[in-house]
Amino acid sequence: MCKSASALRRAGTTRAVAIDWSAWAGIGMASRGSIPRIMEMAGIDMLDPAAAVPVVRRELTAGGPGGEVVVAGRLGLLLEERHEHGGLDAEAATAAMPRAGGPMTGTIVAHTLRDGLVVRTSLDPHRQAFLDDHRIDGTPVLPGVMGMEGFAEAAAAVLPGWQVVGLEDVDLLAPCKFYRDEPRTLELRALVRDGGDGTLVADCRLVGRRTLAGGEEQESVHFTGRARLARELPDAPAAAVAPGDGATHHPVAHDAVYRVYFHGPAYRVLDAAWRDDGHVVGRLAGDLPLDHDPPEQPMVLLPRLIELCFQTAGVWELGTAGRMGLPTHVDRVRRYAAPDGAAILHAVVTPRDDGGTDAEVVAADGHVVVALEGYRTTELPGGVDEELLAPIRDAMR
Repeated sequence: MCKSASALRRAGTTRAVAIDWSAWAGIGMASRGSIPRIMEMAGIDMLDPAAAVPVVRRELTAGGPGGEVVVAGRLGLLLEERHEHGGLDAEAATAAMPRAGGPMTGTIVAHTLRDGLVVRTSLDPHRQAFLDDHRIDGTPVLPGVMGMEGFAEAAAAVLPGWQVVGLEDVDLLAPCKFYRDEPRTLELRALVRDGGDGTLVADCRLVGRRTLAGGEEQESVHFTGRARLARELPDAPAAAVAPGDGATHHPVAHDAVYRVYFHGPAYRVLDAAWRDDGHVVGRLAGDLPLDHDPPEQPMVLLPRLIELCFQTAGVWELGTAGRMGLPTHVDRVRRYAAPDGAAILHAVVTPRDDGGTDAEVVAADGHVVVALEGYRTTELPGGVDEELLAPIRDAMR
């Protein structure tokens, strides 16, 4: 419904293009002054027949299973919300969620054309250890892995029978800070669409608002990404690299790592890390304290295992470049069958030539629990004390 056929997508089960036939076929003044005029008043662009006819012909003769063709520029009132909440009974939708909500799941407040499902959740640093134990310069900051967990929880909130199997193109754009240790209400948005190959995809955003000193409200998009859902979790593949136990290497121990890292007890996930034939191995710490309240709330993505990958990659970065990196991007996260709670887990991190890193979290039986591709960081300003870096540098030689 625009003057160009450049934007084309397929979905659904029908085919439709709006064409301004009157401008081409010389239909009388009544038609020329009515339908096109009505479309213009509605803010909808009519497609010039010279562009429309080849599109329609190609789609009619292409065969295949069928689908909807949308050639879209301005769609005017077709994309206008008729109701601020999308016509959703928010209270009933929240009560009908098919799975118990995790710590990032709050209240469903809307389901709109622009944003999809909108979930608001209130978080308190005094209650949630994942905030209290994740401070930068004394200020609680939402861990990137918990924002990613929020995407997974929001995507699965109203899709019974679907499993989040991974995230893609995750960008951690701006830190989500909890100033003065005060609670904040965050908004998770998940716009679900067909992902192809029997999957669904949810385009996700984490949005925060706060009132500035002058009374102005500031809205910030902190994280973006896509959650992919399937009917079943994929089978866990065998690990590409066996992690070993570090006995024949020179590991950096837990205490030395956290003299540099800013994390509190709930996020001190590294027991030890060592270099092994071009890889870096991080062993998961045992007996970690609870990271969220109430503790019975389920997690979708096992965020502390993703954090294990982040921190193991960070030890490599500290030991080789002397820089503290904050997560900024992940190309892809893949989730497989959950591990036995008693299994010993390791992260095996492989630095890439392009500056990114890949990682696998490996269970005791040699199968992958979580896999990351294309993890990237940005440097935390301020530098790191060389004396504190010394044991990490020794281990990464």
